Amino acid sequence: MTLSSKTTKKNASQHKHPRYVDCDNCAMQAICQPIGSDNQPIDLTNNYLTRRMEVSTDQSSSLPTNPSISATLFEQASPLTAIFAVCSGTFKLCQKNDAGIEKIVGFRFPGELMGEDALFLEAYNYSAVALGDNSVCEVFVEPLSACSQLAPELQQNLIQLLTKQSYEQQRNTHAITGKKSADCLLAAFLLNICQRNAKHSGNESVFELTISRQDIACFLGMRRETLSRLLSKFQHEQLISLNGKQLTILSLNRLNRLANL
Repeated sequence: MTLSSKTTKKNASQHKHPRYVDCDNCAMQAICQPIGSDNQPIDLTNNYLTRRMEVSTDQSSSLPTNPSISATLFEQASPLTAIFAVCSGTFKLCQKNDAGIEKIVGFRFPGELMGEDALFLEAYNYSAVALGDNSVCEVFVEPLSACSQLAPELQQNLIQLLTKQSYEQQRNTHAITGKKSADCLLAAFLLNICQRNAKHSGNESVFELTISRQDIACFLGMRRETLSRLLSKFQHEQLISLNGKQLTILSLNRLNRLANL
């Protein structure tokens, strides 16, 4: 369906453009820049990179200069075609077991990668679902591989990127595993996502919590009622404050002690 120019203009003016993560703070940066010397740079990115694609849960909303794709970026078990870096917004990662039961296995924030672990299996290990209006950079695997064979520096940059990503994901997993109580687990989770968002926002205590309470509870393995009770408790004890989707950490030291960090 073709929209009239009047409608398109109205939608574009009403849409709030996202705050993109700086390329220097993005995990994909190593393979998104020209290679070679400053005097003779070689830019191969046009062969494999699409920048800032919109991923929106609102099908009536689209950025006028960017292609729009569905809210589910890729499905579990589908063949690998590309890896992605989050430019803006938040994604949840979902896995279904053999019985068809779905579990949330992680979240991705601006500057973080998705789908890179599929490079070995050549199929996605989870589904990536947008939470609201987000955007991604897309790197197509086959042309990237072809360019890497022609340019050893690009291949080395890719290896460095994947090694760093593996390290970061191990840190994120370790941050919330082995916690002995629900209070400790929630405190560790809030600190972890705050630290990850601070890498692009520069703010270590305030961030927009776009993840629903149901999704947080599912990820942490607790009931939604338990999560709501703990959030109320944390606010009463002035550990955090919640104003709509904006979460502010009021006492970083106390929250760290609670999380046993």
